[in-house]
Amino acid sequence: GEELYRRGLYTHWQRQYLHPSLLVFDAPNREECTAERPRSNTPLQSLVLLNDPTYIEAARSFAELILRRGGDEMDKLRYTFERALSRSPTAQELEVLEGLYRSHLEQFRGSVSSAKELRGVGSRPVPEDLDAAQLAAWTSVARAVMNLHEFITRY
Repeated sequence: GEELYRRGLYTHWQRQYLHPSLLVFDAPNREECTAERPRSNTPLQSLVLLNDPTYIEAARSFAELILRRGGDEMDKLRYTFERALSRSPTAQELEVLEGLYRSHLEQFRGSVSSAKELRGVGSRPVPEDLDAAQLAAWTSVARAVMNLHEFITRY
């Protein structure tokens, strides 16, 4: 409902049955005090960040911000990096993300139904004023950036 995106101070936590996302990211079981979380990196973490509806919806929301920001493609790519990682992208990172954006834009323009399916993931209302293919392509870019180690864990 309307309170879906409210920030909560308390949440129900079952010790025996951790939320699958928390389990994949090695959340402590809360039976003992944990001063430092273990550092791990498994393919399952990337799969959760790429495929879980919560993260897809977050990436789509980020893509909306990127598109509404304006500017050309390179401005948007730089904004994506600066907003997500608090640093400017390197030339190589820009090149990779530009290639990702262009290939996904071409793919989603060729299959508008795929673009509409991707932008429909989650409960957030779908913006009708944004091009479906562009929103889906920028969602792909946002998902890639949100899957970077420095986005997930900062030291």
